[in-house]
Amino acid sequence: MNKLIKALSFVAVLALLAGTVMSAGGASADSPNLPYGLSLQDTMASVEQKLGQPRVMFAPQAGWQPGLPDAGGSPDYTTYWAVYKRFGVTIVYNTPSLSDKHATILDILIDE
Repeated sequence: MNKLIKALSFVAVLALLAGTVMSAGGASADSPNLPYGLSLQDTMASVEQKLGQPRVMFAPQAGWQPGLPDAGGSPDYTTYWAVYKRFGVTIVYNTPSLSDKHATILDILIDE
């Protein structure tokens, strides 16, 4: 019985530590500090629209066209990382596929 209580308390401590690390490291859904109008509810298509490029370079009123990331990849084969070097932002999506435009954001990493 004593071993069971020690094991359960160890698991509880690990869970609390993991929750503290996760809440301190990533952006939350209600975080007002996300740049360029990004939110964690955005899809890959909406991020590419927000971080796009002007249709006509010297006419900002002409609107924006979707912009692909400067670099990207799937380092763990379960998520896709889109790196926008020009904005200092890395977007982590919930899919390893670059072509899944309905993928949602798992995390936003901001270079400081």
